[in-house]
Amino acid sequence: MAITEQAPPFAARQVIHGRYLFSPKAGPQRPQELRVLCAGFEECSADYDVRRDSFPCAALELIVGGRWEMESAEGRWTLESGMLFTYGPDCRYALGARSSGGLRKYFVDIEGRDAMKALHRAGLRPGLPVRLAHARWLQDVIEQIIDTSRLKGAHGERLATMLLPLVFERLLADREVGGTRLSASRLAFERCRDHLAANYLQISDLDRAAQACGVSQVHLCRLFSKFASETPHAFVTQMRMNHAARLIARGDVSVKVAAMEVGYPDQGHFSRVFKRVLGCAPSRFCGGD
Repeated sequence: MAITEQAPPFAARQVIHGRYLFSPKAGPQRPQELRVLCAGFEECSADYDVRRDSFPCAALELIVGGRWEMESAEGRWTLESGMLFTYGPDCRYALGARSSGGLRKYFVDIEGRDAMKALHRAGLRPGLPVRLAHARWLQDVIEQIIDTSRLKGAHGERLATMLLPLVFERLLADREVGGTRLSASRLAFERCRDHLAANYLQISDLDRAAQACGVSQVHLCRLFSKFASETPHAFVTQMRMNHAARLIARGDVSVKVAAMEVGYPDQGHFSRVFKRVLGCAPSRFCGGD
């Protein structure tokens, strides 16, 4: 059992820097009690892309930096700091980087006959992310687990095993103070909202935008009605008007150019929409045009 910057054999190749506790299996049989097989912290490169059809033991991963995309049989989601997901035997998933830097995460691999049951009792379901109210609670415990490998002999392994129940207790406590397991529909909404927010200047057809999100246009509208109390069209229009306002306020483009930039070739139409959305004429942002 040792702490090392050398990744365990099953770690992804796109890890830039890592710290690990790795305690290989003592034998072919799973131990009756739960124990930490591996735990670690990883900083990853922008080309990180891991796809697994299964994993030999129960595992959890805590995102602490960057933006990621995770896909499983439950759906596809954008993950960010403070979100956690689990996987294990017979759980197919994929995790990929979606930002250029700051991609950091922790993980704990748990060995034992009832490891998946323990994650379930903590309110976790394989392949379905949760958003933690106090991710730092869990992060601190994982750091302690990693640090136990500094101890010589079996003492470190015993201490890591003793800390493992605290992982589950922290997860339960987090749920009590506001952490949530995101419903499939909520996560679908966040995925769609993130796509619209990232591509509002290029979106010309909501049906195509919905297809890019993996839903129908009707479903897209229902998601926005349920979680945002507005239509997808209103959301995109708001993003475009905010963008136009920033361009005009900088003073280096005219109202006409800003209108064209956000997809309104008719300046009169643009001005009417701008005033309806932002409550004032575009000229207010530039002192007249």
